[in-house]
Amino acid sequence: MTGEDRLRRFQAGDPEAFEEVVQDMGPRLLGFFRRLGAPPGLAEDLVQDVFLRVLQRIDRYRPSGRADAWLLRIARNLWIDHRRRRRPAASLEPDPELPDPGEGPRERAERGDRASAVRFALAALPEDTRELLELAVLQRLPYREVAGILGIPEGTVKSRVFYALRRLREECPDLEEA
Repeated sequence: MTGEDRLRRFQAGDPEAFEEVVQDMGPRLLGFFRRLGAPPGLAEDLVQDVFLRVLQRIDRYRPSGRADAWLLRIARNLWIDHRRRRRPAASLEPDPELPDPGEGPRERAERGDRASAVRFALAALPEDTRELLELAVLQRLPYREVAGILGIPEGTVKSRVFYALRRLREECPDLEEA
């Protein structure tokens, strides 16, 4: 969510701003939950729950950081609550990827092998490390925001990201080529 703060606009009474938030953040939140191990149906339900919480708690929103970080904090808390209630097994089923029409069978197979290796290496990481990489690397939140969401010092975020990425590179040497 770049530019103006849509949540602030929604808080001020602009209903179109909420629709923009849903359009912008819906796919990101869906990917967030899927990468944490939620099956497709559960991930969609959790995304809906995030937006329901936003509607219920918009009066509590204070634009002190990035709006997407506030939404990801809500998403993380929902995920933690879900895990506490149900303790489901993480699904490592990969999302189907659309092939590049200019890509030959060999290139698709190599890309698929790399993606599988990365998914396998990520799945082998502890859940807190996967969550950290999700926020810092895949969601591209600033380390300061990640630290706030996870409740750890910014320096700890930096060092954990560094060591987690190093471990992934050791597990998946093909990452350097991609």
